[in-house]
Amino acid sequence: SAEAAAKQLRDEAASGRLDGHAVEALLGDGTALARRATSRTPQGARLSAREIDVLRAISRGASNKEVAQELALSPSTVRTHVESVFRKLECSTRAVATLRASAMGLL
Repeated sequence: SAEAAAKQLRDEAASGRLDGHAVEALLGDGTALARRATSRTPQGARLSAREIDVLRAISRGASNKEVAQELALSPSTVRTHVESVFRKLECSTRAVATLRASAMGLL
């Protein structure tokens, strides 16, 4: 059932196997998540133009290797940009980075 699936997703998020923000975005109507993402957006986060390029690509679901090919970078350089984006946006997953960047108007 939908209720059982929602409970299982929330349990997985609580155990750390899934991102809680992404689970709530999937299960909710999105308005509460958008407010939360906006309120938690780091105020001093300044992304470089290349970091934004990488972020846009990973937000579409591209792997580091695919981003590297698309932007003519090495996979190692892409990984460095992704880590920098995560650090600046204070997150650890591509889904949360995408949500925060979207709330900041970067995507």
